[in-house]
Amino acid sequence: MKDKSGKEITRKEFMERWKQGMKEISPLQQTKISLMGSWLVIAGVIAGIVTSFIIGAWWLLAILLGSLLVTGVSLLGLWQKYSALKKIDEQIKQLGGLDEQQSTSTSYDTSGSDRVSDGLHSIS
Repeated sequence: MKDKSGKEITRKEFMERWKQGMKEISPLQQTKISLMGSWLVIAGVIAGIVTSFIIGAWWLLAILLGSLLVTGVSLLGLWQKYSALKKIDEQIKQLGGLDEQQSTSTSYDTSGSDRVSDGLHSIS
């Protein structure tokens, strides 16, 4: 395997880089990826509906119509989540931004105290 610069990397090094990249993905990026996947599923279901209509498989058509409804509702929820996360991200940028650790994760103090930090506030 080769990395972006063309340097040969081992399978173990590739997996370590992949794991690190997966840890750093933001909720906004996750939601955007899910949205793109949902559009693909809807395209497949519509293709199945057309095909089942042409071949006359009415039972399959009924199942696919139900699937289209469920997937459409799911897409609507993902779109709302994406819009909300995008607005939050824009507001954070307008406020001067937070460092990456504060804006994407919750950290817990393991020093033995009962304090918990969500990146913005400390809770006792």
